[in-house]
Amino acid sequence: MDEGRKNFLTYQIISGLKFITIEGVRYKLIAPSAELRLLSEHVYQETFSSLRFDNFITDERAALFLRSLGIWGPENAEALKNLEKHIEDKKVELFKFLYNSDKQKKTRRTLEYAKKSLNNALMKKHSLDYMTLSFHASSIKKRFLTAMCLIGPDNNNVYNEESFWNSDSSVLEQATSFLEMDIITVESIRELARSDPWRTMWNLGKESCLKVRSSEYTDDQRTLVTFAKMYDNAYQNMECPPDIVFEDDDMFDGWLIDQRREREKDQKQKQVDKVGNVPDSAQEVFVFAPTREDADKVYDLNTPDARVKIQQRQKFIENNESVEAKDLPDTKLELRKQQIEEYKSKLKGGK
Repeated sequence: MDEGRKNFLTYQIISGLKFITIEGVRYKLIAPSAELRLLSEHVYQETFSSLRFDNFITDERAALFLRSLGIWGPENAEALKNLEKHIEDKKVELFKFLYNSDKQKKTRRTLEYAKKSLNNALMKKHSLDYMTLSFHASSIKKRFLTAMCLIGPDNNNVYNEESFWNSDSSVLEQATSFLEMDIITVESIRELARSDPWRTMWNLGKESCLKVRSSEYTDDQRTLVTFAKMYDNAYQNMECPPDIVFEDDDMFDGWLIDQRREREKDQKQKQVDKVGNVPDSAQEVFVFAPTREDADKVYDLNTPDARVKIQQRQKFIENNESVEAKDLPDTKLELRKQQIEEYKSKLKGGK
């Protein structure tokens, strides 16, 4: 993004305003007040209620349609969850390959393919949203907010609550179309958050540079402040990554994910230690869980590797009538490793 674009977007977000030219006339879109936002929620609820028996369908019925058509079902939801985990893993890999450009290129290709797959999956999941009552009510709410915040060249409101429903909507239609095409991407806001002129203003005044209370932030302001604070926390972290990581969204996400996983791992270990007096030498600990809910909580304390081991054991036990501990796959692997190490030691001793 060039400097001119950065300046334009920064001051547009800070002001909370947008200027829209329609048929040669410049209109101004102001930020909605808390009162207007509340009123728009009333419009949503009233729209939802008045159209309850109309041609729109519920979210639940849309999900049933998708499932019956074979477009989206429980197996797709599980695949989506795994795909999101795969994307996280690749971002962590990208961060860990910081100083290996060849592996970076390969990981980036895989990551881009995974992102496209994710977008395709989400399109399928939400392919019938436009038919739902909630989607229609949300659209009316957004149009209402736009209408109430639209100011004409005479500095007066173009619409009021009554005229929104009854007057000519041509200006509103064009304003709505403009806003749908003028969305600032998350990638662009992240770039603004870590560069000037925003970064300097933020460092000098933090939230005060927006001149409004957080409850009255626009969506863009809220997103920009969120990322600004995220980068602040990263810079203050004792394991703060180099600047090149900050400049790469995927790599920075990888660093965040890696930090989060390490933190979760430490928290799980502390929870395990609290369960009982666990000896330092213990590799496995059996914990009695009186209910299914308690068992799930205990299971969540396991690391991803430990969960894989548990699943392998369960599958092996299901496929065999009688099983001894020494015959379990992970036990065999561990014994084999010990034998190899003992063999290596003997060879060294023979020399």
